[in-house]
Amino acid sequence: MATTTKSLSASYMSVRYGVTEKTARLFMLKVREAMASSGNNPMDGDVHVDEFVLGGRDERKIGRSYDGKKKKAVTAVQLTGEGKVERMYTMKIDDFSAQSLQYIFINHISRNAKVTTDKWRG
Repeated sequence: MATTTKSLSASYMSVRYGVTEKTARLFMLKVREAMASSGNNPMDGDVHVDEFVLGGRDERKIGRSYDGKKKKAVTAVQLTGEGKVERMYTMKIDDFSAQSLQYIFINHISRNAKVTTDKWRG
């Protein structure tokens, strides 16, 4: 379900492909279900993990803020031997606590993986 825009709505997809909006919505649901991780093949080898926020700038707020309306997420990227992306997994988190971040490690990264996190440079 690749797109050239930031997001792809069911109504836009129905017009683009000449199907009903309901058909487009059901197709998109099936694609999301097929893309969901089974958790049976944890990432191993060289894995990079980083957390981030989505949602644009907040006026009068610098950096991360816990009371903002921005969405928080963590992503893990498994690299090939040549340093290219092999697999990637992103999940929504409630905050940046160790408790929230642990689930990507438990559910999607092998204990044998070489995990790299981006350290803040101040």
